[in-house]
Amino acid sequence: MRRIPLILGLAFLGAGCGHSSRDAVTTAQPVSTIATTTAAAPSTTTTSSTTAASTTQTQPAQTITLRVYFLRDGKVAPVARAVPATQAVATAALHALFAGPTESVLTSAIPPGTAAPAVTVDGGVATVDFPTGLSHAAVAQVVYTLTQFPTVRAVRGTRSLEGEKLTRADFEDVTPAILVESPLPGERVTTPLRVRGTANTFEATFTLEIRNSSNRTLTRQTVTATSGSGTRGTFAETISFTATGPIWLVAYEPSAENGRPLHTVRIPLVTG
Repeated sequence: MRRIPLILGLAFLGAGCGHSSRDAVTTAQPVSTIATTTAAAPSTTTTSSTTAASTTQTQPAQTITLRVYFLRDGKVAPVARAVPATQAVATAALHALFAGPTESVLTSAIPPGTAAPAVTVDGGVATVDFPTGLSHAAVAQVVYTLTQFPTVRAVRGTRSLEGEKLTRADFEDVTPAILVESPLPGERVTTPLRVRGTANTFEATFTLEIRNSSNRTLTRQTVTATSGSGTRGTFAETISFTATGPIWLVAYEPSAENGRPLHTVRIPLVTG
């Protein structure tokens, strides 16, 4: 596993993408594979007088949903964050990341109160003005968060040694054996459920289950990733279920010795 020394400094926020030094994603490019847009309920203000009445309606606030990668048991884990609609999604994602987790089961290797760094994106590489002294795990969180976007293939620090580019492959030691990228915790889902992510398990196989709120298994399915046994592969599987209310998506690798679950990941979901 490479440890990339970074000679880093604090900076104010900025963003860029493609050949632009301003925006992380242009309007012609997809925001994210998970990005969604929502609108808050409009507010209406009415004024009147003896001679006239006027009604002014404000525009609804738009938001998009991005992934942010915190840590669960020392390994990267994605969660959803709704942010104000923007083309500078790399900047928005880093702001959400550096704000820290709100979920009790998650932690962050980024010290509390650390300012979100500036980021520019050009030619598929995000250049980040990393704060001084970030740990290997903290840098992994940044790399995973930025490489969720199709316009970012690698990340480098503004003062990193020889401008070396970092990818997710440089952080296998802080990546869980089974990384579920979608669905995200708390997401509202319907059947059939599309599950995708990456895995590095024995013979590339592992198990997916849907469980109800009583932890009873409703559906079980074996999944085979594109590679395993030391090499991380991708997977995309559809699993059907019959349930209402809260459910759990559970992924684990059965032990080759006794079948006991290894590397278990539990993701809470809501049906409907």
